[in-house]
Amino acid sequence: MLEATLRAFQSVVIPPEWKVEMLVVDNGSTDHTEQVVESASHPAIAIRYIFEPAPGKSRAQNTAVRAARGEVLLFTDDDIEPASNWVECMAKPILGDECDAVTGKIILAESLHRPWFSPMHKMWLAEVLVPLGGIHGLVGASMGIHRKVFEEVGPFDEELGPGASGYGEETLVWMQMKEAGMRVKGVEATHVIHHPDPSRLLRSSWLEAAARYGRTSAYVNHHWEHSVERFPAMQMFLVGCKLALRGLLRKSSSRNGEGCPEWEMSYITRVEYFRNFIHESRKPRNYERRALRKITHPTSDAG
Repeated sequence: MLEATLRAFQSVVIPPEWKVEMLVVDNGSTDHTEQVVESASHPAIAIRYIFEPAPGKSRAQNTAVRAARGEVLLFTDDDIEPASNWVECMAKPILGDECDAVTGKIILAESLHRPWFSPMHKMWLAEVLVPLGGIHGLVGASMGIHRKVFEEVGPFDEELGPGASGYGEETLVWMQMKEAGMRVKGVEATHVIHHPDPSRLLRSSWLEAAARYGRTSAYVNHHWEHSVERFPAMQMFLVGCKLALRGLLRKSSSRNGEGCPEWEMSYITRVEYFRNFIHESRKPRNYERRALRKITHPTSDAG
């Protein structure tokens, strides 16, 4: 997938007066990622390979932020195909001081569309079609952030994101930006096409994603929002009973088949939310309420 993405970037046009670099962070892989990156080229983009051995997307992104030399930092994933104007359209609003960060349009590859998709399914596959219609967060497959944002809110929380809680590292940065009064703009003039692995359409993948969403929400609600849940163990038990009963009444499809109903995803999310809330609530909070920077605990078990 990375090779296809780097090849697609060859068609991206860079304004002649701009200096642009691409940092590809290898997050502890044991394959030939370095050779793939070294074989890539672009006449106007300096491509740099960086190895980050500690697992976790947030760690990889923090490594990139520290190593980057640019004023505007654009983020994307290794399974996308950018439009030719992606870099220019994403960076210009930030360079022109229209905003402090941008979120871009993400189109799911046509081959991945299924007739049973609901808006929730598309959202969980990171499809963002109308960012100006209501920005609900930054999405890692297509976002841009001014360097000064990280100077104010600190790095990505390394207990969030793939390789840790599963999601939410960019969402928390967006929430912190809102708290600080920073501006986020949706960009509709460009897009990336998202090509996730087809295995993400399997029922087992939807259920795993639902559990990760629940764990992530519990972390953010306890540590950053300072939420209080009454009788979380009882709530987890009740939701679990509803899940089991509805599963008996409406027999679910095989875990190896495609698709998963919204009700099942929602119940799994709630069960895992309460389960992880119980776990996280036993720990000291990592943030003052809605704070811009994380507290460094002497015995932190981050990750």
